[in-house]
Amino acid sequence: MTRKLLPLVQAPAPAQEAPGSPARQLRVALVNMPWARVDAPSIQCGLLASVVRNAGHECRVHYLNVELAALLGHRTYNGISEAGGERLHQFGEWLFSYAAFGDVRTEAEYHGEFPEVVNIWRDVTGEGPEEIHALRRDVLPQWLARCIEGIDWSSYDVVGFSSTFLQNTASLAIGRILKERFPELVQVYGGANFDGEMGPEYLEHISWIDHVVTGEGDLAFPTLLNRIAAGDPAVVPGVRSRGQTESAGESQRTQDLDTLPVPDYTEYFESLHRHGRSVVLGDTPVKLLVEFSRGCWWGQKHHCTFCGLNALGMGFRPKSGARALAELEQLLRDHPVAHVEAVDNILDMKHLTSLCAELAERHWDVSVFYEVKANLTRAQLSTLIRSGINRIQPGIESLSSHVLDLMRKGSTKLINIRLLKWAQYYGITVDWNILCGFPGETDTDYEEQAQLMPLLHHLRPPACGGVLWLERFSPYFTDASFALTNVRPRACYQYIYPESLDHSKIAYYFDYEAPDIASPEARDRMYGAVGEWRQKWRGDNLPSLTYESLPGRMDIVDRRTEQERRTLLEGWRAEAYEACGDSARSAKRIHQDLLDAGADISLDQVTAFLDDCCDDGLVVSEDGKYLALALPQNRQW
Repeated sequence: MTRKLLPLVQAPAPAQEAPGSPARQLRVALVNMPWARVDAPSIQCGLLASVVRNAGHECRVHYLNVELAALLGHRTYNGISEAGGERLHQFGEWLFSYAAFGDVRTEAEYHGEFPEVVNIWRDVTGEGPEEIHALRRDVLPQWLARCIEGIDWSSYDVVGFSSTFLQNTASLAIGRILKERFPELVQVYGGANFDGEMGPEYLEHISWIDHVVTGEGDLAFPTLLNRIAAGDPAVVPGVRSRGQTESAGESQRTQDLDTLPVPDYTEYFESLHRHGRSVVLGDTPVKLLVEFSRGCWWGQKHHCTFCGLNALGMGFRPKSGARALAELEQLLRDHPVAHVEAVDNILDMKHLTSLCAELAERHWDVSVFYEVKANLTRAQLSTLIRSGINRIQPGIESLSSHVLDLMRKGSTKLINIRLLKWAQYYGITVDWNILCGFPGETDTDYEEQAQLMPLLHHLRPPACGGVLWLERFSPYFTDASFALTNVRPRACYQYIYPESLDHSKIAYYFDYEAPDIASPEARDRMYGAVGEWRQKWRGDNLPSLTYESLPGRMDIVDRRTEQERRTLLEGWRAEAYEACGDSARSAKRIHQDLLDAGADISLDQVTAFLDDCCDDGLVVSEDGKYLALALPQNRQW
C-alpha cells in the first residue's frame, strides 16, 4: 500500500524586527552559563540570537555550560545540575557564589545547614567535602579565568545573560570579571531570575550590571540594543538601566508568536562537536527544545495555587498549528536529532487537531515530550502517541479530589487515574509527582490515597513526592487570603548572596508556616504506599491488570500481586464493565445504555454489580461515578 505524500510545509520566514533600523551594527554575545542542562541547547539564547540578528546586529552564543561539562565530565556536571532538593540548598548556586561575591558565610556553616549536600556529592563523585571546597575556591574560579582568556570579549559591544534556575551566580561571577577587564562592555541580564522586583534589586546593588530585562525580551532586548547603538538614553519598557530613576513598566509581550523567528542552535552543536558528544553527554541523547505557546490557558482562568511559572505573563498565546509544524520540521532538518521537548507550560488543545494530527500522518520517528492537562481523553492520548508525543507531564500532583480542589487544578481523582490508565495502555510515559502540605487538607485525604494506591500498581507510579514549596508569583505567595505565615526567603540564600542584597526581593523560593494541614503521620503513610508502588516497578515482571473481551464474556486477569487472580464477567456485566472503561460514568448512565442494547435489568442490579467490582478492586468510584481499572489486552489506536 502506497501512502500519499503530504506537501512539505514552507519554512517560516524571518519576522518581527525591532522598531526601526539600528544606527550602527553592534556585536552581541549571549552566554549560557552553568548549571544549565547540557543535553539541549538554550531556547532562550537560541531565540534571542535570531531576534538580535533580525534586528540588524551580529550575535554569537557561547555555551559555557558545555565547556564546564567537558572539564568536569558529564557525570559530575549532571549530578550537580540535577541535584535533588535544589530548591532547598541551591548547591549549584552556592558553588559559584565564591567566584561572584567571595566569602559570604563559611563552608562549615553551609554544610551545617545542609548536610545532605556532602552525601549528594559523594554519591555523584565518590569524593568528600575537601573536593567540594577545592571545586568552589580553585577549580571554578580558574575555569572562569580561562573563559575570559579564551574568548575575544573586547570584540563585543554587549554581552547578555539569560539566567534561569541555577545559572545566576555563575552569570554574575563571570560578569564581575568581565567588568574588571572590559569596563566598556555593556552587560545585560534577564531571564526568570530577573523577573519582577528581582531584577531591579540586582541592578541597584551589583555594580557590574548595566541593564536588566524583566519579563519577555523578544521586543525589549532588540529595542535596548538599538538605543545603545544610537546612544539614546530613552527608557525601554521592561528594561531597567543603571542611573535610571523613572519606572520602565512592563516589557511588551509578543502576542502573535508566529512572528517570532526560529531559534538558532548552531553554536550549541558546534560546542558538542568540538568536545565530542560522549564527553559532554555520555549516553544521553540530545534534545531539541521547541516553544509552541506561552502562558497557560488553564492558569489564565484558574491559577493553580502553588504555581509560580509565567510571572506576570500568564495569558495564553499559542502558535498556529501550521507554524509549529513548520518550525519543528526546520529544526529537525537542520540538526540530526530525534528527541524533542516542548517548553510550553501546557498543550494547546487546538494543536491536537492541527499539529498533532499532521504529525501522526507524517509518521516521523520523533520522540516528543509535552506538558499537558490531566483531562486528556483516551482518543486524545491516542492522537498524542501517533504524533510521536510519547512522554508527558500532566501535573497530576495528587489522587485526592479534595486536595486537587485546594490546588485549583481543575481535575479529580478519577480524571487523574483515567489519564494514567490510558497513557499506560498507549505506552506513553507519564512524569508526575505527589504533593502535600496544602492549607485545608486533612489526614483522611492522605489515608484514602494510601488505600487507593495498591489498586493502581499496574499504572506508572509517581517519580517522587514532597511538601508544597512556596514560589514567588504563585497565588500562595501573592494572595494574603491564604494566610501562610512567617514567609521568608529559603535559608540557602543567606549562604549564597551577600547581605547588601535584600534576599526577600531576590529569592524565588520561600520558607513558611502553613495552618490547617495534615499530620506528618498521615502523609508518611501515603508516602510509604508510594514507596511500595515504586518498588513494584523496579523488577522485570511489572504488575498488570488486563481483560480479554470475547462475544458475551470478559476475562479479567489481575497480576497486581504475586498471586494471579481471574474474574469472568458474562452477558450484561461484561458490557457494564467496559462501559465505564474510557471515562468514569454513573450507574444510571450505564444502566440506560444497557437498556438501549436490549438488556432486561434494573438500576439496582447495575449499581450493586459496580459496587461489587469496587470491593474487588477492579473499579474505583467517586461521587456516584465509576471507572474501570483493567486495560484491554488488544491495542486499538
